[in-house]
Amino acid sequence: MSVNPRIIEKDIGQLLKLSVAPPDDWYEVMGGAGLKDIDRKQFNYAFESFVDGSYDSAFKRFVRLSAKGSAISQYHLGLMYLKGLGILQDFCRAHLWLNMASSQGHKKARAQLEKLTKRMSAHQVADAQKLARVWAAKHCKSR
Repeated sequence: MSVNPRIIEKDIGQLLKLSVAPPDDWYEVMGGAGLKDIDRKQFNYAFESFVDGSYDSAFKRFVRLSAKGSAISQYHLGLMYLKGLGILQDFCRAHLWLNMASSQGHKKARAQLEKLTKRMSAHQVADAQKLARVWAAKHCKSR
């Protein structure tokens, strides 16, 4: 399922409308911080795959980076689950990833999380929060 990347999200769409070639470092343009150079390269590959509609590749890379604590990757996983880009749409998993990114101060993740939470039942939110706790317990102590 390919989606026009210009309608995925306003800031991404605005970047893609630029009349210049894509930057060498999407991570820098997207406001990322804290990743090692090798992880920055992986984010750049993931983001380029995301924009090109190669969601399987983007998903795998975002998952690996998210396990390393990349809030910007967690945010993009949340968007993928929220919109069903290359994976089944899943509000609980979207909430999980947006929650993880938001907990690290990612402002766009916070805004998306607030909108999403309004669309979910209390039971769905509780399930998503449980998923987030389980994920954090498994991955956050290994960093």
